[in-house]
Amino acid sequence: MLCVRAISPLRSIQSRAPTQRASSPIPTSFHSKSGRACAPLVSVCLAPAAASLPPWKHGMDPISIGVFISSPLYIPASSHRIRQLPLQQQTTPLLPRQMVGASMPVPVSRHAAVVVVLVLAAAHGALCSSSHVELTAGAVERGGNAPSLRAPPANGTGADDGPAPAPAPSGSLEGCGCAPRPAPWQFLNQKLAALWPVIQAFKKTITCDPLGVTATWEGPDLCSSYFNGTKYKGFYCDFPPDANTTLTVASIDFNGFGLCAPSLAGFVDQFPDLALFHANSNNLSGDVPDLTHLPFFYELDLSNNNFSGPFPDAVVPLGGLLFLDLRFNRYAGAVPPPVFALTVEALFLNNNGFDGRIPDSFGSTGAKYLVVANNQFTGPIPRSIYNTSATLSEVLFLNNRLSGCLPYEIGLVEGLAVFDAGGNEIAGPIPLSFGCLRDVEELNLAGNQLYGQVPDVVCLLAKTGKLRNLSLSDNFFHSVGYHCLELVRSRVLDVRRNCILGFPDQRPPLECAAFYADPSKHCPFIPHIPCDLPGYHHPPAKAALPASAAARGHGHPQGGGN
Repeated sequence: MLCVRAISPLRSIQSRAPTQRASSPIPTSFHSKSGRACAPLVSVCLAPAAASLPPWKHGMDPISIGVFISSPLYIPASSHRIRQLPLQQQTTPLLPRQMVGASMPVPVSRHAAVVVVLVLAAAHGALCSSSHVELTAGAVERGGNAPSLRAPPANGTGADDGPAPAPAPSGSLEGCGCAPRPAPWQFLNQKLAALWPVIQAFKKTITCDPLGVTATWEGPDLCSSYFNGTKYKGFYCDFPPDANTTLTVASIDFNGFGLCAPSLAGFVDQFPDLALFHANSNNLSGDVPDLTHLPFFYELDLSNNNFSGPFPDAVVPLGGLLFLDLRFNRYAGAVPPPVFALTVEALFLNNNGFDGRIPDSFGSTGAKYLVVANNQFTGPIPRSIYNTSATLSEVLFLNNRLSGCLPYEIGLVEGLAVFDAGGNEIAGPIPLSFGCLRDVEELNLAGNQLYGQVPDVVCLLAKTGKLRNLSLSDNFFHSVGYHCLELVRSRVLDVRRNCILGFPDQRPPLECAAFYADPSKHCPFIPHIPCDLPGYHHPPAKAALPASAAARGHGHPQGGGN
């Protein structure tokens, strides 16, 4: 089964709190490729795993199998032999049948009743005061990937205080007041035992939990979701590449939980095999911890939270990062140049307070989807953008304070599908190189200071390419090319509030005259077209919509803009 990520940055900036991103290169389910022989009481679990749990980054087969023993053991997908304690070797306290839910008429004298009460008290003390529980001969081995018997929670830290009773049947310990700390042998392996106190420490820092998620963070079942359970919501397990028989936490997905916590330090950075951390739509804040020591980590989503301050320095050294989403926070200041040199496939920095110039290292990005919209960036679009031709598909610069001339080099980004630089202060004519963007579907340059004639080579992309939406409203264009007239009539091209004579909804003539009289707004024009444009023939120099046609309603461009 092949699972493909589908990202739409256009939607990502329009929706503030998407709680489930369908934008990750992650499988939505795990199934078995082939059946396996099952031992008695063992069944093969083919239920879908959590949507946010991907295969591991390096060589992990997205197909996996989950196996569980009906009660009380969980067995991970491992070829290792599981040693189970024979029932005849289990040592269970001698409890009255009434304590395990059975009923049986028993003649009881007054003295016998006293004895029963004393036995009940002794049993309660034996179960609740024990500081450690050990398996007797034949028990499941500690460590590794071996599962364990379900035992009642025990107090203490796991010191060796001698043998203790084996777990009583389910339901017999309700209301006994036992401490919730599990014994070490209750975890599937030592890795999970080491993660339990990390989760509990973070749980204590959470100040709001509107969905009651943290109530499921109890007991030793950190990988409950792997076995289709309901414990430890937000935590998902898999087998890391360097220990493919040891189940551990591979992904943490808090999307939409609404959790409030002052810091992630001491939490995310303490999961040595973590690959993904998603925390969209919470109320998290503080510094991003150092994650450089996590060898498999490649996705970080902190969007729609309360993070603030400068760009998080801890993100810059993450050389293996493939997905970075910091949108809808309160970050401010300059974006360090190394950020655009990350190996990310998707980089979302929109809806923050970033400012300053976009560094020339922008051309070093290997991202396919890049969004820096709704910030305070100034200066020109870097001409180094032409270096992204092999990878960049969608880029959004809209609603910043960018200025300068529209770079000719944008037309060299051959695979560009979406280009949006609307709502800035960019000047100049549209370079003829834009006619080479054969894959472009959405082109938004509205709300700038562009002028001259709308090039026919760009409008021709609606016929020879994939262009479906061209918005040039709120600029200073004085005419449109011959082929552009058809797009105006079909409402693909929006040219409202320009300076085109005879067109409806244009700027006042005095405003247009004042603009063209200012030479400081002019940019050089490069007539060269850097690609072959089959079917393109030079039209007459100018073509404007006749006033009579405008009066009949032709060319009214409503609905063509973004």
